[in-house]
Amino acid sequence: MRKLTLVVLFLSTLYCVHAQVQDSASGRPILKKRTKPEDFWKKTFVAINLTPSLGSGSFGAYISPTFGYHPSENSSVAAGPLYMFNSFNNGTGSGRTTASIWGARVWGQHRIYRTFFAHAEYEVMNAVKMVVMNGLQYYYVNPDGSFSHQAIGNPLIGAAFVNEGDSGSQSFTILYNLNYIETATPYTKLFSIPIVLRASISFNLGGNR
Repeated sequence: MRKLTLVVLFLSTLYCVHAQVQDSASGRPILKKRTKPEDFWKKTFVAINLTPSLGSGSFGAYISPTFGYHPSENSSVAAGPLYMFNSFNNGTGSGRTTASIWGARVWGQHRIYRTFFAHAEYEVMNAVKMVVMNGLQYYYVNPDGSFSHQAIGNPLIGAAFVNEGDSGSQSFTILYNLNYIETATPYTKLFSIPIVLRASISFNLGGNR
């Protein structure tokens, strides 16, 4: 049994030495190089999402700057704050009601084929409580004129169509909201489906890729 153990150890040692010799002969480095700081920054980018929000009796704008990183040529991850401005009919016929919504989001993309990417993200926001009347959303206003806020999380999945360049990219994203709340989610449904449309532009911080 002891001899068998020695033989196994010997063969294992020979295999390791042989592998190292092959790596040296092929010119491949044996030891992995440490990632330099400049290598990290070459893979970073800033993305700006600016999308109008239109619906029956409502309009608004969604803006979200994010800082991102490319783990590989085919994938991206990013995170940052979000701001949403919404204006709704107040339901009384006397004007409109506006509100500002703040939050944060994190997202990721992975290339499926050429310019087609799978996209997933999660965002949290201090949404304003709403009421639904005749199929339309209206902000719920307290007797003192203030709004009631509600923290919600929106997991979104979908696809992105990305036009990539040396210094950045432009993208159009179609997302499905997995946690649509009729009395809180500030996104207007598209054809009665909780679909979110977004457009964004990004800039590589490390220069041309």
